[in-house]
Amino acid sequence: MQAVRAVVTQAAAPVTVDKVAACFRRTRPERVRPLLDTLTALALVRPTPEGAYAG
Repeated sequence: MQAVRAVVTQAAAPVTVDKVAACFRRTRPERVRPLLDTLTALALVRPTPEGAYAG
């Protein structure tokens, strides 16, 4: 979860679930989305209206 948060917060622009998943080997977007949802619920990242995530 820390690695996913780091990807989102260090990105220069909001990132999609697919882009976050692409940062990790053998990781599919289906496995990243629940982590992003948890980070959003904890207010550690925020979703954008376009469906991406920003730190």
